Amino acid sequence: MDTDRFERESHSPGRMQQRSIEQRAISEQFQLMYASPLLAGLSNAECDDVLSWSRLKRFTRNEMLFLQGEPFNKLVMIQSGMVKVTQTSLSGQEVILRVVRSRDTVGLHADSSVFTHACSACAMEHCKAFVWEYRDFRSIEVRYPRITSNIHSILSGRLVELEKMFSEIATGTAAQRLGLTLLRLLDRHGETSGDGVTINLRREELSQMTGLTVFTISRALAKWARSGLVVPRREAILVQDLGRLRSELNSSRQEAALLQDSPQEHLM
Repeated sequence: MDTDRFERESHSPGRMQQRSIEQRAISEQFQLMYASPLLAGLSNAECDDVLSWSRLKRFTRNEMLFLQGEPFNKLVMIQSGMVKVTQTSLSGQEVILRVVRSRDTVGLHADSSVFTHACSACAMEHCKAFVWEYRDFRSIEVRYPRITSNIHSILSGRLVELEKMFSEIATGTAAQRLGLTLLRLLDRHGETSGDGVTINLRREELSQMTGLTVFTISRALAKWARSGLVVPRREAILVQDLGRLRSELNSSRQEAALLQDSPQEHLM
């Protein structure tokens, strides 16, 4: 893992030109983060100040950003790449709670009395991220109270999403659960090309997100592939017609709702 430190002040005359180039590069990196939900409502200058307290770290594929149960001493905002947030059960089974990309933040806690991470974060590809020390970030929150409000909003949105996912797992068919998960991922993280929209995920990772077996996922993808909806790849899925997939999933959910509402015979 490589780290770049943002120097807040420099007075060395011999490095003025080099520092000017470095500062332009840093400014460009900061500007990419202005739209982050964590920094919502802050001016550009305030965003720069918040980001200047961080370190820019590079993570290789499969490198851990932090581990479940590890002391909570840092906050991480993804600058580039994709990261999965996971939780491991007592039996050792790993579940993917969410997948995040640029401008998303991991390691958030609303309660300052929380001292350990409740989940793990792992780089799914080469990533760069802004990392704050916990003690520094608490000082930043005092200076910019809007950040605390933003954290509450982010966590509230994640709770709503988890409730929705739980409902899908509890009530949906295997195809519905897989399809809705794919739609959510494609809308947020999909890479659009002339062939359609691609999401870079392995079947094992989809299994950890949906609670379905790899065999069930492969069977559903094969069925959709025969109908021209998707093109399964080794570590990715190409959806050729996103609108059609969305329409078919909506139709299947409506049919399921009608079946639930229809009169049923009861044994006396």
